[in-house]
Amino acid sequence: MVDALKQLSPKDGYIATTLDQIGSTEAKLVLELYQPLLGVEAYGIYALLVSQAQRTFDLLERRLHKELLASSGLGLRAFYEARVKLEALGLLRTFERTDDLGHLLIYELQAPLSAKAFFTDDLFSTLLCDSVGQVRYDELKTSYLGAKLEYPKVQEITHSLLDVYTVKSADLLTASKRPRVVERPKKSPLAQVEVTLDLEYLKDLVANSFVPEEELTKASELIKTVTLLYGLDELQIVRLLEQALNVHDNTVDHEEFKKLATRQFERELQPREQVVESKSETAKELPVLSKEEQAIAEVCKAYLPLEFLTVLKQQKNSFVSDLERYVVQNLVTKKVLPNAVINVLLHYYLIAQDNPVLEGRVSNRFTAAAAKLAENKVETPEEAMDLMKRANQEALEKRTKKKQSYTSRKVVQRETLPAWAKKEQSSSKEKSSATEKQKLDAEIDDLLAQLEENRE
Repeated sequence: MVDALKQLSPKDGYIATTLDQIGSTEAKLVLELYQPLLGVEAYGIYALLVSQAQRTFDLLERRLHKELLASSGLGLRAFYEARVKLEALGLLRTFERTDDLGHLLIYELQAPLSAKAFFTDDLFSTLLCDSVGQVRYDELKTSYLGAKLEYPKVQEITHSLLDVYTVKSADLLTASKRPRVVERPKKSPLAQVEVTLDLEYLKDLVANSFVPEEELTKASELIKTVTLLYGLDELQIVRLLEQALNVHDNTVDHEEFKKLATRQFERELQPREQVVESKSETAKELPVLSKEEQAIAEVCKAYLPLEFLTVLKQQKNSFVSDLERYVVQNLVTKKVLPNAVINVLLHYYLIAQDNPVLEGRVSNRFTAAAAKLAENKVETPEEAMDLMKRANQEALEKRTKKKQSYTSRKVVQRETLPAWAKKEQSSSKEKSSATEKQKLDAEIDDLLAQLEENRE
């Protein structure tokens, strides 16, 4: 992300195109179903590009990004982050080329999924439910899909096409030879993500339950979604399948399964060790950490990111906002960083820097730091803490030099970072460091105490 952002300039050209019909119906779908996941800024960029989109590719329609930034009121970084959200949710395809006039980006707008396809997609529907809450989710689903029609004790007698119309075999043969336009299928973001589950063990558990084996196959994508978001193990999955089983027709109610998974996550913050450890973790020489730093690293390993975020906000007597939940879910879904490394970033921005929420500029810095750690292939919390510590020291030195170049007054450095995020302080700051250490020890004690309490 950092490299891509560096390659984007307000002087770069862009052209907006689309082959889809994006009218008022589609705009309403994006507003009500996608906007809670995108945020207001990304939704605004989508609406602006749709209003400019042409049905053909014409270089004469070339505009400059600085016009787009001025119209949207966004800076370059905010625009880029909004753009990648649109790409991630399948609303935008981006192409680039370089010609005599410079760097050009082509933005091909995509129509949203239909309401039925959106609510059928396990990942989209789960993310929406988490973002807007169960009550609003149910309202939206009923509004778009209506109540389910059920006809007791009936048998369908609807006629098929060939029951009514007769088509000559020669005509069918001719039609089969006509060239067809193959529409590019829209892939769910989940299709590119690997989730580690012991499928054989899961099948054995289902075989010993009252859940039909075919229901496991039908719910495979749904299981993948909730496992990715909430870190369920095989036994928990089977228990949820049993609870969501409709005893009347012996099928699993997928909506009920999603609700149960969400409720269980919110009710039981049970710490679990990460299932997958990096293959190179044991081969790498880990940075040397102090006792306090190692304690934080161990706590980061014990929680899933959404769990850890909830615990940190509870310690601050606060709550997890929908936007914070989306930011963390989005990073987890990308699978570019291990969970423990994501937790280091959460602790750094919420506790070390004492930010009240992971939104706005804090969210942007959090995402940028995650991209930097991914770029450096950081795989352990120890490596993440060491890299953040060194980056902090370099930034501190740069700020100090800059201030000294403008004034000879004594520089008073305000530090709010814990021990793992800063270097040794001078003897004049020993008293302040001792106070910070006491605060850090208290934080660690609280986290470890909660960890032990949850394990019992």
